[in-house]
Amino acid sequence: MSLGALLQKRRQAAALQSALRAQKPHCRCLVLSPSLSWVLMIVTAAILLPVLLTSCGKKAQEGEKKAVQKSEDDFLDKDAKPDERKYLLASKPFFIAVASRKYADAYALLSSHARARMSLDQFKPAQQDSDSQQNQSYAFDNVTAEQFAYLMQYVEAAHGVPRAPKMLHVFSTDLDVLNRRSKEQFGAMDSMFAIGAMPDWIPADIRRASLRGQIHTELSPQELEKVAATEGISVEELKKSEDFDPYFNLKIVLVDDGGELKIAYFEFLPPSMLD
Repeated sequence: MSLGALLQKRRQAAALQSALRAQKPHCRCLVLSPSLSWVLMIVTAAILLPVLLTSCGKKAQEGEKKAVQKSEDDFLDKDAKPDERKYLLASKPFFIAVASRKYADAYALLSSHARARMSLDQFKPAQQDSDSQQNQSYAFDNVTAEQFAYLMQYVEAAHGVPRAPKMLHVFSTDLDVLNRRSKEQFGAMDSMFAIGAMPDWIPADIRRASLRGQIHTELSPQELEKVAATEGISVEELKKSEDFDPYFNLKIVLVDDGGELKIAYFEFLPPSMLD
């Protein structure tokens, strides 16, 4: 019974008491005294109110759970083909872990191929050839969870702290593109977007899909001031701008690792005009 219905019952009881008082004296024995009636009402409310609040609480929790679930899936490509859905679902936990800054969880989702070697290029793209050579030389073999978390500091320093997944879609499932063998006119460019600098030693026959996505970030106060100064506006105006949406790109290549889809390679990239 709702609280409104309880109040309605109280009004009806009061009306009934008035009617009974108007009856003959021998019927007055049926009338409850106002004080006793009020006590009964309080007892009834005390019994029903916790039940009502518990019921409302459960409904609110269920609603919140559904909302969270919807938001978690909201960044996945709604136009993905049915056979691409499995690649989105396989990559989703990694995306959420990175966006939540749960780097140990993200590391646990990587395949042995991804952990075998990581270079700084994957976290901090080179601006020029000399940087690329330096980044390639700055690499880790048999990467640990602690080393992965350390390398993620370069991503945060360049693009801001991850805060939420923005979008994720399947870029290519073409084996020729995934293995740099495409003879199409723009095949080389497709491969660059699909797998970037993915090492050739990762077996060609286990590569399954390339995905690209974006993760929202939050800039530090210093970075906010720097961007605002570049735009010639205040930080407050910058935050209110519809065009202000800091993020970074994330490229992923999935492989069939013993019958399970896992991440064999990834790259964190800056925003692009092609996004």
